[in-house]
Amino acid sequence: MKTLRVHVNGIELQVEDYEHSGEAVIFLHFSGANLMMWRPAVPFFQDNFRLVMLDLRGHGRSDRPETGYHIDQMARDVAELMTHLQVERAHVIGSSLGAEVGLCLAANFPERVISLVCDGALASEFGPYGLWEGSEAAFKAHAVDQLEKMRQKPEKVYSSVDAFVDSRREIFEKHIGWNEAVEAMERYAIEKIGESQYAPRFNRQAMIRYMTHYYHYRLEDYYKKVTCPILMVREDEEPENERELIAMQRLRDLAREAKIVPVDDWMHPYGWLLDPAGICRVIIKFLTQVAVS
Repeated sequence: MKTLRVHVNGIELQVEDYEHSGEAVIFLHFSGANLMMWRPAVPFFQDNFRLVMLDLRGHGRSDRPETGYHIDQMARDVAELMTHLQVERAHVIGSSLGAEVGLCLAANFPERVISLVCDGALASEFGPYGLWEGSEAAFKAHAVDQLEKMRQKPEKVYSSVDAFVDSRREIFEKHIGWNEAVEAMERYAIEKIGESQYAPRFNRQAMIRYMTHYYHYRLEDYYKKVTCPILMVREDEEPENERELIAMQRLRDLAREAKIVPVDDWMHPYGWLLDPAGICRVIIKFLTQVAVS
């Protein structure tokens, strides 16, 4: 595995490249995560594929510019990275934010994407393919309110890296689960911002810059442009909100070739860190079918 920094679109991205003669698979992490989230999945893919993992702008050890947090821009980052790495075409696996970026990459650079796996990006926030059940005016007010709450929320600062990790462990153990992979991901992306002051690299300002665009995304505009096969993965239970399932199915129907597959015992998005075996088997089967077709 090679670790490198790659200059794209005026910034530098942190990249890990597991070289192999097989087709490339690009992994795109969820919001607030970083390339370390994919480490538990590596053993399932590395014997047959070239694996490329990166920290999206503002995340991990990549640069954190003041602009460029729309998924269109982040998709251009990935496309330029592929050019730098001499990856002509690749399978793309994305989780949450990474699924949005992957969807945009497949829609706007169709010649670069062999197939797309979406663990997330399964419904818009608003509109005929969205989750919001109220009026457009109410949704806009909701978006403004949520962004204002983010701006008012104080930035947490920690006395040490261990203090940050301990705080995250307490939250994860209570609600999700904790293991060495989760700790490695959390520990990876902490920066020193002052004397005995540490904070996550993906800070409040970066989150706000991303979320400012997020509420305006209409994923249907991307799905209808994608020509490669899409695997849309979801948790194995039916969504409690029927509107969510309907939105997912309608987005599927917009694409040229897409299918929704429930994954047994899947927990989005932290299953990649806690128990990725099930979803990796589903994805490898999908990639095999894409290769055959």
